[in-house]
Amino acid sequence: MHSKYKDYLEQPQKSFKTWKAALYIRLSREDGDKTESYSVTSQREILKEYLKLHPDIEFGDFYIDDGWSGTNFERPDFTRMMEDIYAGNINCVIVKDLSRFGRNYTDSGNYLDNVFVRLNVRFIAMNNGIDTFSNNMNAATQCISVGVTNVINESLAATTSVNVRGTLNVNRAQGKFIGSFPTYGYLKDPQDHHKLIIDEQTAPVIRQIYDSFISGKSIIGIAKELNAQGIPNPSAYKKLIGFKYHHPTGKSNDGLWHDSSIRRILQNEMYIGNMVQGKNTTISYKIRQCRAIPKEDWIIVEGTHEPIVDKETFDKAQSLFRKSIRSSPVKKEVDLFSGLVRCADCHRIMNKKTNHHSYGTYRYYRCMTRRKLSEDACTNHTIRIDKLEEAVLVTLQKMVETAVELDEILSVINNSSKRVKESDHIQKMITAEKAEKEKSMKLMIELYPDFKEGNITKEEYMLLKANLSEKIEMIDKNIASLTKTAEEYKSGIGSENEFISHFKQYGNIKSLNRPMVVELIDEILVHEGGNITIKFKFKDAYERIIEYIEMNKDVAPKKKKKSA
Repeated sequence: MHSKYKDYLEQPQKSFKTWKAALYIRLSREDGDKTESYSVTSQREILKEYLKLHPDIEFGDFYIDDGWSGTNFERPDFTRMMEDIYAGNINCVIVKDLSRFGRNYTDSGNYLDNVFVRLNVRFIAMNNGIDTFSNNMNAATQCISVGVTNVINESLAATTSVNVRGTLNVNRAQGKFIGSFPTYGYLKDPQDHHKLIIDEQTAPVIRQIYDSFISGKSIIGIAKELNAQGIPNPSAYKKLIGFKYHHPTGKSNDGLWHDSSIRRILQNEMYIGNMVQGKNTTISYKIRQCRAIPKEDWIIVEGTHEPIVDKETFDKAQSLFRKSIRSSPVKKEVDLFSGLVRCADCHRIMNKKTNHHSYGTYRYYRCMTRRKLSEDACTNHTIRIDKLEEAVLVTLQKMVETAVELDEILSVINNSSKRVKESDHIQKMITAEKAEKEKSMKLMIELYPDFKEGNITKEEYMLLKANLSEKIEMIDKNIASLTKTAEEYKSGIGSENEFISHFKQYGNIKSLNRPMVVELIDEILVHEGGNITIKFKFKDAYERIIEYIEMNKDVAPKKKKKSA
C-alpha cells in the first residue's frame, strides 16, 4: 500500500446502495500462467458471466495487468484500481481466483484483512468460493480460508521462482538468449527467439562508435556526434520499432545519447559474438528490485552469434579504457599520447601542460607527484611534446623496418628443406624420450615387489623411488619442450605473427596518429633528464620470432638482428 493513501483509511466510510465492481485480471508470463484457462480473454469472459448472474453488482471497469508477477503489487492497473477505490468510484473487487489477486501472503493479507475491510470493499474470488459479504460463510472462517490460500499461493510463487531461475540459468549456460529485448545492434531470430541476428539498421552505429573511439574521439564527443546526426538512442529505437519497452528513467528519456550508453556499448562482449547474461538479478521473488552480479559470476558463452565488431577492434577499445584518457574540451578529441606517458620513477600518469612565452608557445608533459604529494615523493620529470613525438616516430619507423626484415628471414627459414630434416630429427628425439620414460615407469612398478620380497632395503626403496620420480618428471618436461619445438618446425612462424602483422602494416610512416599509437605502444616512460623508454606491445610474439630464428640459425640468412 502506497503511503500517500494512508490518510484515506482514517476517513469515515461512505455507504453504498449498490456494489460497483472492479473486474481485476492478472496474467504472469514468468510463473507459467500461460494456459488457456488463465488467458486474459478467458478471465474476462468468466468475470462477465459472473456479473450476469449477480444483478446486485454493477460493472465498474476492467483492470488488466498482463505480464506482471503476482508477488509484485506495484502493477500499473492494480494501482489504478486502488486509486478508484480510494476515490470512492469502486467498492467491490472480483477476481477469478486468489492467485490472480496476488501471490505475496503478507501484502495480499494486508489488502484483504485490513485495507478492504476498513474501506468497506467487498472482495470476491470466484474459484475459491470467497465472498467477504456473503452470508454463506462465517467471517472468521473466511479470514482463515483466505489466509491459508494466500500462504499456498506464496509457497507456489517461491517454488516457481526457484524453478524458473534454474531453467533460465540452464538456458543461459547453453548460450540461449532469454531476454525480453535484444541487445541494441541485434534482433531476435524469427525462427528461434533464443538466437540473435544482426540488425542491419543499428549495427553500423555500433561500428561507428568503436571506430570513432579508437581513432581518438572522446566518449562525450561520440555522443554529441550521434545526437547531431539525429540517431535515436537504444531506448528510443526500441520504441520506434514497436517494442513495449519502458526505460527506468521513464518519460525523462528524450531519445538522446549519453556517455553512459556509449561506455556500455564499448565494453559489451555481445558485439564480438559472445552471449553475456546473468548480469543482474532480483533480490527475491517478493522484492523485484534488481541488483548487480559481480562480473566473475556472469554467464558468458563464446561464439553464439555473428559479431558486429572483430575481436581485435574490441581489444583495442578495452586497452584504451585501461588508460587515463582526457580530451580537449574544444577539440573533443583524445590527445595523441593520452594515458600512455608515465613517470619512469613513480610510474604515475604525467600531465600535459602548455607554456606561453614571448619567444613562443610549447607544450610538455611533466610528473606532478613532487608538486601534489611531497618533494621526496619523486624528482622532476619533463619532456617537450614535440620532442616526444619526434622520438616515438623515429623509433616506430625502426620497429617497422625490423618487422619487415624478420618477415623476410622467416620466409627463408620456412622454405628451407633443411628445416624439414631438423623437424624429423626432433621427432626421433621425442620417440627416444618416450621410450626412456616407459623404461623408468616399468622400474618404478617393480620397486615395491622387490622391497616386499627383501631384495632391497627400505632406504634403497625410498631413494630409488625418489630418483625415478625425479627422472620421469624431467623426461615429461623434455617431451613437452620438444613437442612445442616440433610444432613450430612443422608449422613455422610467418606473417600471421602478431608482431609482424601489426608493425609491418605501417610501412613508410611519415607521421603519428592516435589509432597507430594505441595499437603498437603499451606505455612511454619518461626518465629524469628527458630520456624515454618505449614499451611496445606484442613483446611475446617478437620473442617467439627470435627464438625460432635462433633454433634455425643454420638456415637463417646472415642479417643483423634488432631488438624490440
